Amino acid sequence: MQSIAPQTQLKFERIMLATDFSPVAGIAQAYAVGLALHDCSALEIATVVDLSLTILSGDVIPQFALDELRRCSEEDLQQAAENASGVKVTKKVIEGFQPAASIVDEAAHSHADLIVLGTTSKQGLKKFALGSTAEHVIRTAPCPILTIGPRVPRPSSQPISFKRIVYATDFSPQATKAAAIALSLAHTNGAQLHLCNVVSDSDGESNYGYEVKSLSSLQALMPESSYDWCHPECIVDHRRSSDAILSFAERVNADLIVLGARKTSFWIEYVRTGLTPALLASATCPVLTVC
Repeated sequence: MQSIAPQTQLKFERIMLATDFSPVAGIAQAYAVGLALHDCSALEIATVVDLSLTILSGDVIPQFALDELRRCSEEDLQQAAENASGVKVTKKVIEGFQPAASIVDEAAHSHADLIVLGTTSKQGLKKFALGSTAEHVIRTAPCPILTIGPRVPRPSSQPISFKRIVYATDFSPQATKAAAIALSLAHTNGAQLHLCNVVSDSDGESNYGYEVKSLSSLQALMPESSYDWCHPECIVDHRRSSDAILSFAERVNADLIVLGARKTSFWIEYVRTGLTPALLASATCPVLTVC
């Protein structure tokens, strides 16, 4: 497997925070502001007026109710902007019948290179299911997504840099793309990088044979020069994917998890392994997904 080459610097110059002003969105805003402070980034705070809520039982609600939704959104957005001290902020109220598509369209229009959003969890087919908005944004966004789950604590009001990064891979093209970003972030922030692959019990060859190949592939991902500055650690685990990654991240006290997400098979992978939704719902640190 060919090793990846890190960019000399990776900074998020245009960050978009997609918010619904919920408690977890407030924590997501703290991360967005902290990253913007660290990289001297421009921050766009955007919220969506969901027009589908204006139709109840087939009846269109009165215009004054829609105007009230707009007014409340503007007020909440203004308050959020005032709380983002020290950062250059623009505000945007978006209207649409599909909130996720509206967020993705705005990110493309504003040339955002990172979307930050909070995610909630609910009981699903297995243990957790993501809200449909987060799921759609992750699959279709034109840039990486930093998700803040319900178990992530609020950061301090200081510039944020990630110092202990866990990169999880299944060696798919999406995961390889995520590897380059993980390595570049480690390079930019002077972070230690930990690489993880999970061996499935259903693999055709013996677990030991596959584990040896997997470990070799993880090591081959890292250019030789990276061992001089990020001291990468490679592990292979046999547990359920999300459990293994979360356990590893907890052991190394990770402050960021990076992984690839497949555009067309997100829910197929969810039904089969529960990996991405369960991980996002249970992680105690932010998760950066790359399609």
